[in-house]
Amino acid sequence: MNLFPFLKETEQNLLITPKLHKEYDFDFSNGQLTGKVLEGKEALKVWIYKTLLTKRYKHIIYSWDYGQDLEEIIGQGYEKGLIRSEVERRIKDCLLIHPHIKECNSFNITLQQDKLNVDFIVNTIYGEVDINVPNI
Repeated sequence: MNLFPFLKETEQNLLITPKLHKEYDFDFSNGQLTGKVLEGKEALKVWIYKTLLTKRYKHIIYSWDYGQDLEEIIGQGYEKGLIRSEVERRIKDCLLIHPHIKECNSFNITLQQDKLNVDFIVNTIYGEVDINVPNI
């Protein structure tokens, strides 16, 4: 029974399908848009790379949830184990805000002086995406 008789009852088990993710293709080697629109898995891959290459809090155009904040832990003399766990936590923190990303796992983190190379797998609603980000 509905408390408000003028409102019709709705189904409780409504399946909400997320909107197909779209993103402009970006050539990361020269820093230019290609003009092509990507959809689904490939679009999400571009979003992931752009998010990981954008410093959090630096650009006013982005919300404070967008981007990564890894620069403050790299090259600071922390133990490698601490750096690895903190890098993994911060990457998950910046990527899991996207509704199409389920989880990030299988991290392989390599430290070279003040540079960081990260390989990991992102599980999305479109399937798995392998990510390799050199020289963060």
